[in-house]
Amino acid sequence: MVEKKLSKLRKKSIEIKVEEEVYYLRYDLNALIELEEEYGDIEAAFDFEENPKGAIGKLRKVLYVGLQANHADISEEEVGGLFTMANLADFQEAIGSAMNMAMPEENEQKNSKTPKDHLAPKKKE
Repeated sequence: MVEKKLSKLRKKSIEIKVEEEVYYLRYDLNALIELEEEYGDIEAAFDFEENPKGAIGKLRKVLYVGLQANHADISEEEVGGLFTMANLADFQEAIGSAMNMAMPEENEQKNSKTPKDHLAPKKKE
């Protein structure tokens, strides 16, 4: 059952290959909360270019948090060992893709409707 759940999560994740290993990056609610608690808000967690001071450490944390949904046993230090200056751009692209997947487009939010089974029952008059 756990493997089936993990398989579903991976389908909603961004695949990252590092040498022969495959990792799955995903920003679920837990990841976003952890980043918000660490940096004050989500945008501050991703301001690598606007605020380069501490950007490499922040990048490691953002990757670590995003990998935890599919790789619960990975440590932050192991994540730091995955990326080098040579593959840094690949990781930044994967982060962007995973965040786009996590955050619905504005039009999707406006057009989404609450499923009928989640609506409060109408009061009979």
